Amino acid sequence: MTTSFIESETMGRMPEPTSRGVESSTAKVRAAKRRSDRLVGTSRAIQRAREQIAVAARGRFPVWIRGEAGSNKEAIARLIHDQSEWASGDFFALDASIVPAALLARELMGNERGVGPALSTGFEGALTRYAGGTVLIDNVETLPKELQHALAVTLERGEVLPVGGKSSYPLECRVIGSSCHSLDALTTEGRLLPELTERLRLLEIDVPPLRERREDILPIAAHELSVRAAEIEYESGQPCIVRGFSRDALERLREHTWPGDERELREQVRSAVGLARTEELGPEDLMLSWDSSEQVPSFREAKRAFEHEYVTRVLRLCNGNISRAARIAKKDRKDFYDVMRRNVINPTDFRS
Repeated sequence: MTTSFIESETMGRMPEPTSRGVESSTAKVRAAKRRSDRLVGTSRAIQRAREQIAVAARGRFPVWIRGEAGSNKEAIARLIHDQSEWASGDFFALDASIVPAALLARELMGNERGVGPALSTGFEGALTRYAGGTVLIDNVETLPKELQHALAVTLERGEVLPVGGKSSYPLECRVIGSSCHSLDALTTEGRLLPELTERLRLLEIDVPPLRERREDILPIAAHELSVRAAEIEYESGQPCIVRGFSRDALERLREHTWPGDERELREQVRSAVGLARTEELGPEDLMLSWDSSEQVPSFREAKRAFEHEYVTRVLRLCNGNISRAARIAKKDRKDFYDVMRRNVINPTDFRS
């Protein structure tokens, strides 16, 4: 028996395909995107986050978002942006942990011309480039201390001073900081300057991991299934065959610890829907078929098993056509071939 979808964060049934074909699929995609513009879940933590987003949207002050990797912090920042008076401006997200330290000050504050050999031309930093919009800085604690101090001064004075500059510019964008850790923990550990902490703690939004709000797992899974099904119908012009989850799949979804948090859950569901060949998704489709009594495989073993299963499914779907399979997987053909070779997969085995 197929278990129904969750609509508006509660259980419901996916509407049957209509005779309007692609037109109705387009409407579903638009509706799905509108639904994705909000947080999905029924937990008290998510309800409180919605309330805090509404409060943040009414002002211009900085905001702090805490959540583990994969917890959708950027989506929360975008919701604040979209619901605020900054919505007509652009949204920019910067992960400070992956930008070279030498370039971070230039990327955020900008620089005047001729500061040095590496900065011979002028550059407008994100804090001025996105005036009228929102700038999200993830992993703020990885900013060099000098830049943390400069950012604190910028937020306090409402002015941006470019590297090597003598004149400052008005700060006309909202700044949102985020991290996997709380402001108090980062400050106590010496990873975040107290003066920057004080500028960012005006409103703190905390998103607990899925393992601490299990009531949100099924709403998120079903929401993602609905969104992906609508996309498939729009892309192919054909009804998506997937109608829901099996009872076993729902049980495994609830039991799984989701170490990758929401991102892992959403990606598992999207992948399963895209490769499904039956109306209901089972534990094996979601790569959740391990029994709790069995030995849990290592991450490398689990990744290799997922790669092998994923690639064989895509090749079977494409009758062994590597180019088409790579397009579906959204990977470069060479990269897809490397994955095939690493998993000892022969595409001719899937050609009819």
